[in-house]
Amino acid sequence: MSDKFTSGTDDTLAEARICGQGSQQLASGASPNGHRPCPRASGHRKGSVCKGHRRRGARSMGRYPFLTSANKLIQETQGYYAQSSYAERSRKLRRINDILADLRSAGRITTTSPKKMAEYDVEGFIAWCKRNLDDSTSAKYIRYLDEVLRSEGNGAVQKVKALRRGLIPRATMKSIQTIPEADLEVLLCGQYSLEDPLWDAVGKAALNLYLHTGLRSGELRELRLCDLNIQRLEVRVSHPKGIGKWTSGNETSPIMPGMELLIGAYLQRRAELIRSHGQDPSAVEPLFPYLNKHGEFIYWYQGAWNHLKQHIELAAGVRFKWKNLRPTFAQRAKDQDAPIEAVSKCMRHTSTRTTELYYARIRSESAFSQVRQCWKPLPGISIRQD
Repeated sequence: MSDKFTSGTDDTLAEARICGQGSQQLASGASPNGHRPCPRASGHRKGSVCKGHRRRGARSMGRYPFLTSANKLIQETQGYYAQSSYAERSRKLRRINDILADLRSAGRITTTSPKKMAEYDVEGFIAWCKRNLDDSTSAKYIRYLDEVLRSEGNGAVQKVKALRRGLIPRATMKSIQTIPEADLEVLLCGQYSLEDPLWDAVGKAALNLYLHTGLRSGELRELRLCDLNIQRLEVRVSHPKGIGKWTSGNETSPIMPGMELLIGAYLQRRAELIRSHGQDPSAVEPLFPYLNKHGEFIYWYQGAWNHLKQHIELAAGVRFKWKNLRPTFAQRAKDQDAPIEAVSKCMRHTSTRTTELYYARIRSESAFSQVRQCWKPLPGISIRQD
């Protein structure tokens, strides 16, 4: 493919429309030289054009064509993604728009319009990704670019994949992010204390329940009191990820042994704290209630939940992420010889592939040891001795 740029650009404007001559000029208030007065100065009707002010053609996508198409795609697909995934896609697409604008300014691509981008432009974007990003992130950026281009009927990325497959970086299996054992002991032992008694009770109970259920951060944060079943050591996930799309809110998740006494102690403390504010504990729906400024017990919102984590980090002297407790649960189960199928079922995954990619997989030393134990020497193998 030629490296020469095309004469057209993504923000090409329609040719300026010059006003007519003769009596039409006088009727419309045009000047004797044949041009209408500037609409910004005279305030005449919208859409008229003067010399020095051009208007965009009917098919122009504006100054930022990629962002226009990306925003359209995001709005049309918003209902298919969770809020966190929707926010991530929005951030990534804005970042891709900035990258394309820089590449066009540097002359490495010819256009940023999703309708006009050709294989040459896609290759320029891929080359930038390979220079500046790891393979997994590059693959994700290219996938997002492909989605935007295909939404405009452009298959340039697919052509590059078909003709130059080796050029496309492939996602690699990243290491699983778990909380170290020493940090877990500090977080779960409860030797620290928070100033607010309700925050202290909720924080310690939530940390233990996260590690013993493997729930997502939002799923545990929005649990109801009636979702908890201590007798069966189960919890109903009433607000799962993808509710109303691919989940119904009736799934259950097991609670690992050793939590019975801690849950009982938390429920007792929860009841005492709610009664101290003159309310009935059984009438408060959230399992982990948050007291707002109006004196009402409601569900924790995301910002307050993040503040709770920050208070725990300061009191315990350990940094952690709520989301890392889920893979910590899964990897601990796998390290204790739980089959990957069983771990995947506890995580409520539809296949073990997701579990092994992001949450738990057999460690190398364990795999080597298991294979050695099962290995039987082949008959007939001998070492010749002279």
